[in-house]
Amino acid sequence: MRFRKPRKDLTNYENDHCVALRSEKACVWIVKCKHCGEEHEQNSREIQNNAKTMKCETFKPHNYTGLDKRDAVIRNQYGITLEQYDTMLEAQDYRCAICGNEDEVEGRRLAIDHCHTSGKVRGLLCGKCNRGLGLFYDNYELLQNAIQYLKNANAR
Repeated sequence: MRFRKPRKDLTNYENDHCVALRSEKACVWIVKCKHCGEEHEQNSREIQNNAKTMKCETFKPHNYTGLDKRDAVIRNQYGITLEQYDTMLEAQDYRCAICGNEDEVEGRRLAIDHCHTSGKVRGLLCGKCNRGLGLFYDNYELLQNAIQYLKNANAR
């Protein structure tokens, strides 16, 4: 039979973010937050490691930028802002630059098409057109061969 180590009493234990008040369950403590003054649950390991409670309304993760999540993602991946995306979308009349279809079904947005060598954004495409270009590796010759193939197949 395994025996647990006796639980450490953290009553009135204080770190940079909270003060431990009482324990209601094993290893779970009610702490008073120094940032918002509210009571939160926190486990004993978090208290001893000086971790800020995630349930606090003032909690911000270490990588918090203050940006909308979608804005942060497209800035990181494509180097454009959400405003620039919206401007491009408006300039394309809210349609795919190739086929002219509107935004994707199920509320999906138009994909940001970019050159894989330079990273430069070319336009906004629907999912099918974006995948089509990707499957042809952005190669002009392959696309011309596909066009010629379709013309020859239709002539027969």
